[in-house]
Amino acid sequence: MFEKTKMYVIFSSSGLDHRGAWDASDIEKKVMTNEEVMNELGKQCEGVEFCGEINLIETRDSAIENIKSVGEDPDGILIFGPPSDELIETGLPIISVFPMFGMWMAGFDFKGYKGKKVLTECLPVVPDVGSPTTRAARISDLAKKVKLIQSISKMKKLRILSVTDRPVLGSYETGFGNRKEYEKVYLDNLAKTFGSEIITTTQEEMFDKIQEVEEEEAEKIAKRWIDEAEGVKDTNEAEIVRSAKLYLVLKELMGKYDCGAVTTEGYGVFAGYRKGNIPSQGLASSQFCTDGIVATSECLIDSLLTQQLVFHTTGRLGFNGDYIIDPFNNTAILGHCECPLDPYGDDKRSSYVIRNLPRLKKYEGGACVQVDLPLNETVTVTKISMYDKKISLFTGKTVSGRDFFGDWDDLACRTKLAIETDTKALLDNLDWRTFASHRVAFYGDLTEEIKDLAALIGFEVVAGG
Repeated sequence: MFEKTKMYVIFSSSGLDHRGAWDASDIEKKVMTNEEVMNELGKQCEGVEFCGEINLIETRDSAIENIKSVGEDPDGILIFGPPSDELIETGLPIISVFPMFGMWMAGFDFKGYKGKKVLTECLPVVPDVGSPTTRAARISDLAKKVKLIQSISKMKKLRILSVTDRPVLGSYETGFGNRKEYEKVYLDNLAKTFGSEIITTTQEEMFDKIQEVEEEEAEKIAKRWIDEAEGVKDTNEAEIVRSAKLYLVLKELMGKYDCGAVTTEGYGVFAGYRKGNIPSQGLASSQFCTDGIVATSECLIDSLLTQQLVFHTTGRLGFNGDYIIDPFNNTAILGHCECPLDPYGDDKRSSYVIRNLPRLKKYEGGACVQVDLPLNETVTVTKISMYDKKISLFTGKTVSGRDFFGDWDDLACRTKLAIETDTKALLDNLDWRTFASHRVAFYGDLTEEIKDLAALIGFEVVAGG
């Protein structure tokens, strides 16, 4: 259960000082009061607590003092009017609403807000033609921005379990140069941006617990996975049971360490573990993600944070995978061996085949999934770089990789997604150093949501990247 998101509200007027030609009685009938605005907004913002005094017209100094008096810092500021430099300097995410016809726009420095944690909205104090439908749509648009701050606030309580012998960031994407310096900057940015925490445990604890799992309990889970699959190829029930044991152990460890998301070393590191081969977490991670719990392999914390933030915003978990660009076919390709089975975040499930883990012998190493993700759909591909405080972003349309490569299903990773997009632009902006070798694809065009989230956390958006 998440705590309520706390938004501090500031009004620059009473809402009734309209500059039109109406008399006082007309104004009271036709102009929306501050109370009415907040009542309508509150109906669409479940889990958000709006604090501050609705009809208190605050000066710059009093606003700062009143924010401090709330106690614990609010999660964001909602101001009906232009934010002062002092408010912007608090570092809190701000939504600045232009109360159209309640004041003039000249005081809004839209250009100056770029690079600051400020989003803007326009809400007339008088009805549009077509009200109340248009009015409701305007309030909904404002509510969406408030919910973005709510998504960010939910990250504060996130505890990530990282199962690794190379704490804290594992063996894969750990930046370039001095690892110690990289981790220090990374963890400092994580604490300041989200307040999330990474909890580590050893592979040995996980391995030992796998040996203790009751066979019957794991067999029940394995049977369900097999029954729901389209088929099983180059693996068997015994290997699927091994992956089910890993799933049960990860679930137990998350409970033990009070964590809401999990990542493991996986794949290459698992295969060479000193005490014995650790089974693939492909099925385990897929099940967690389908259940709304973010789980990545390879200790890919940036991918995990990307998935978690967008999940809070949209209710959808993305497909995280290694990233390839094919300029001849104008496609970007993602591939990995785990994937949510509900790409739209609803009851619709994608079909899947249970496969063996690539690059290992058949019938060894546990089992993973080949998910048939929907085609001819718009997807948004993105990735947070916590170290560099940047977010990569592009969109495209999913197409069939089988149209380009006859052995598509057997090439490298088991689940793959081909995306038709502007590959020239991607190559022009490609930045392995900042974003490393993985990206996350979400179904739907989330361009504006990602850009707004980036603004509210103070990150730079890189097209492609």
